[in-house]
Amino acid sequence: MCLSYSSLFAQERNLYAEAMNAYQQKKYVQASQLFGQLFTKQGYRLPSGQLYDGACIYALQGDHEQAFQLLNYLVTNRFYSNVDHLLSDTDLTTLRDNEPWTAIIQQARENKRTLPARTYGRIKSSLLKAKAILAADNGQLWGEPIWSNQILVLDTDNTIYSLEPLPESTTSDSVLYTKKVTPTQLSQSNSAQPYLGKQYAIVLTSYLSDSSATIIHELFHLLQFKHRMFLGNPVNYLDRYEARQLLRLEFQALRNALNAVRKQETPTLVVQYIEDALRYRKVRQQAYQNDLEGELQLETLEGMANYTGYKLSTYSDKYERAMRELTMREEASTYTRPFPYATGLAYGLLFDYLHLNWKEPLDHIYNFRALYERLTKRTISVDKQAFQRANRRNNYLSIHRQELARYQQNEANLAYYTNRFVHQPTLQATLVDTVFTRSFDMNGTLVLGNRGLVYSNLIGTNTTGRNFGNFHTLPAKEKLGVSGILGTPDGRTFIFSKPIQITDHQIIGEDYEIDLAEGWAVEKVNPKGDLRLYKKSL
Repeated sequence: MCLSYSSLFAQERNLYAEAMNAYQQKKYVQASQLFGQLFTKQGYRLPSGQLYDGACIYALQGDHEQAFQLLNYLVTNRFYSNVDHLLSDTDLTTLRDNEPWTAIIQQARENKRTLPARTYGRIKSSLLKAKAILAADNGQLWGEPIWSNQILVLDTDNTIYSLEPLPESTTSDSVLYTKKVTPTQLSQSNSAQPYLGKQYAIVLTSYLSDSSATIIHELFHLLQFKHRMFLGNPVNYLDRYEARQLLRLEFQALRNALNAVRKQETPTLVVQYIEDALRYRKVRQQAYQNDLEGELQLETLEGMANYTGYKLSTYSDKYERAMRELTMREEASTYTRPFPYATGLAYGLLFDYLHLNWKEPLDHIYNFRALYERLTKRTISVDKQAFQRANRRNNYLSIHRQELARYQQNEANLAYYTNRFVHQPTLQATLVDTVFTRSFDMNGTLVLGNRGLVYSNLIGTNTTGRNFGNFHTLPAKEKLGVSGILGTPDGRTFIFSKPIQITDHQIIGEDYEIDLAEGWAVEKVNPKGDLRLYKKSL
């Protein structure tokens, strides 16, 4: 029996996780064997962090040749430049008396010295490349040009880069302009953000190696927002057991359809898988009609942007990329917000393959199932026999077992957070200004019934200076079932576990820190011990 694309991808991810688990247990021989299997499959396509971990494993296991091979590749081909980490990492102690070590450190130092110039060149090249792609498109994809000079690349040190002059910016070539901003002016996230009285598309430097997909994605949002502001709220029902299972089956059917296109299978087979995906979608959406409007708006917002980014990117393997996107979103711990990045891309590419005239004006809300039925004049059947045939084609038994186990873990997480935020004392902080930037990993969230969304990792930035302050979860504890800040459904209030330390300027909890803005303080609100932040009268 052939393994599905999803299974093969998951195997590779599991090998890395198993290797790191053995490493943490100091079973270095086992860890090196597992990493070796992973490297045999992926080679130097592995991310830099995983290659570095492999070097550490080999060094600890005593295979210095393999360790130096990986480190040499990182400093030579990936321009690794963290000299301080190389010199202080105890995993690499046994390497430091060997001749290749000196050359690796010298190259890392040279990489660090040239990093600013290389960063400048890479950003300029990336922006000009995306601009050329969109100039070539010339509005063909959506009927309007997508490029805008209102795009900024944001580096980790809060340096911004622009193709147009900004107040107090500098340039060395009259092409790319740079300046520093304060940490609270812009959020470290790919998103549309206000700056200097305008909306800018913000792209992080770490997202520039994706063949222009992210740059085009964020610029498309600017174009979208000129026509309509779509809702981007999480779709809470998608974390329910039945809904997750149906969405995963839809993902599998879409993956099968994309793979059939990639392998040049017959159009009949591709259509069969597409209709399987829409069959699962139809049943799910009919069961949750009250949530449909919000779901479709979110899918239009992010799905169309992701489709546009990949469609116009220079990736040559777009179907493969769409399959990987489905697998990545499927492996997320929550489906409430990540799903449209996968479904919008997949349906867009598949509808293009079928030559359907599916694109609508930019203020339109997309309903892919209804659109397909209207354009093909085919009604998607959801009778029992059709469902059973679809299940046999789309890995139902495996998905069902996995989702049942996940449901049991989710129930344990719900009990944990219910105790934490309902039964135990908490600290409540409410925004007075809705302009407040938050950055989080959407895969690390959990819907807590009608109380809101739990973020296992979250950074809140007091963008305008009018709210209670800045806060962040502690990186060492950012995991569902361990860390968490509750955000209420209206997006106005954050609820923290009871602090362990409070000063005039800072609040510290077991898994978070809050830097208080001037004029804010803490008060007790009830006998239970709940606290709230309030602005003191001047």
